[in-house]
Amino acid sequence: MSVETPTKIVDAAAYFEAKLAYEIGPIGLKMAIENGENYTIVDLRTPELFAKGHIPGAINLKFEELDKNLDKLSKDKTTVVYCYDIVCHLSSRAALELAKKGYKVKELVGGFDTWAEKDLKVEGTGQTHKSSSCCG
Repeated sequence: MSVETPTKIVDAAAYFEAKLAYEIGPIGLKMAIENGENYTIVDLRTPELFAKGHIPGAINLKFEELDKNLDKLSKDKTTVVYCYDIVCHLSSRAALELAKKGYKVKELVGGFDTWAEKDLKVEGTGQTHKSSSCCG
């Protein structure tokens, strides 16, 4: 199996422009929070890991129950979703579902593990990272 690379510079530029529009890094999110930008932050990890540590102000929603909890989100402000780590796809799947429903959404690059590894502020009973369970 070969991996194809876009051969046109325009394709690459459009890809990266779109990618940057819908992702936010840990430091960017920290700065946005400090600047008072109004985000809803959604943690898609297990309730147990959320209780141990999460991004300040985040709410915990299971991906499987996202549709049942849309009343906790607003289409008028951006929702930032995150899951376990860089290889977890729960946040990408949630972002896709929310975008299809008309929500403004961004994905936190690297998930909670990258946030914690950067020693950024964490709320909870005890900071935890290097999650042992993730998704496909």
